[in-house]
Amino acid sequence: MLRVHPAIRTSDLPRAAAFLRALGLRPAEDPAPTPSTVVFDAGHGRVTLHTGPVGDAPGTVGEGTTDLAFDVGDVREFARRTNEAGTLTEISGEGAGLTAWVDTPDGTTFPAAVGPRDTGAPASPLTVVARWRTADPDDARRVLEDIGAKPHHSRGGGHRYRYRAKNGGLVTVEAGQTGQDDAPSDRVTVDLAFEYDGDVRELLGDLAAVGSGPVSVEDRTGRSLRVDTPWGTALGIHQRQPDDTTAP
Repeated sequence: MLRVHPAIRTSDLPRAAAFLRALGLRPAEDPAPTPSTVVFDAGHGRVTLHTGPVGDAPGTVGEGTTDLAFDVGDVREFARRTNEAGTLTEISGEGAGLTAWVDTPDGTTFPAAVGPRDTGAPASPLTVVARWRTADPDDARRVLEDIGAKPHHSRGGGHRYRYRAKNGGLVTVEAGQTGQDDAPSDRVTVDLAFEYDGDVRELLGDLAAVGSGPVSVEDRTGRSLRVDTPWGTALGIHQRQPDDTTAP
């Protein structure tokens, strides 16, 4: 089992939660919400919102940070298989807090913890997408394959590589953004995005109702929305293309 489950730090949990509801995500029943953490289900994948350290405010370090993370069925078995495949994975905690930590060559460390195989979430056109930008895309691709993610084709092509988790969600791997001198950036970032199996313009009304100002954009990969989030980042919602199929 493998599910994409990024986590976002926000200092305004109620507003961030309202934003995800407007997109069509639903609060999960397992685990139940707490005053500092809420898990949301999309049709494919999950997102966690959690509050930052005391004193965090919009624009400060940590606010709006997105961390790559995954749900798995058996933490110890996941760690064993990932280590055997060649990617260093260590286990911490015990009981319900047991977590596998995956180390990557670009310095990213991400957790994999137990999640429900069946989330009970209603059918939805939304897919969670974690966008991993790194100076070492080939190494990142190898890590994703080692943890069990499968290459996934889309007509967008180019230098963006897509990987699908069996139990929901996508991870895209892209070369780090270039600077003004066109030199590759060594900065590693993870951002949240969504893929929508339908007309993305259907979301405009609900997003406007919670104070977001999405802009409809046509690009070479199809229609998409770019939305300012309550946690201070821009979020892309991309319309799924009919020929997006799993690579052989």
